[in-house]
Amino acid sequence: MDERRKNLRIAARIPCDLLIAPTGKHFSGFTKNISFGGVEFEASESLTRTGNVVASGTPAILTFLLRRMGVLQELKFPCRLRFVAANRAGIEFTVSHPTPEQRAALQTMLETRSNRVD
Repeated sequence: MDERRKNLRIAARIPCDLLIAPTGKHFSGFTKNISFGGVEFEASESLTRTGNVVASGTPAILTFLLRRMGVLQELKFPCRLRFVAANRAGIEFTVSHPTPEQRAALQTMLETRSNRVD
């Protein structure tokens, strides 16, 4: 099997929101796994149902609500859908140089498997 992944994936169920850039459609859901390169996303509704159809290659924005000292803070990642199947999608982060805040938050989410970063 040809392994294309460059980053170690960690199983983690972290709440997030997916905004499909061309249509403005939002899908709420959770990560199934996470890495520095992207996530596997599980939506609360079908991504392939008529009216919701999302295709591979579509640009999007993945938003995490991070908890810091009891305060919620949004962290957004530009991304692209690598695969779409029913209510799941493989998402690749497209930011080539993450900000220090993005990198630190990702590192914490990988270590704790949660959105709590304090």
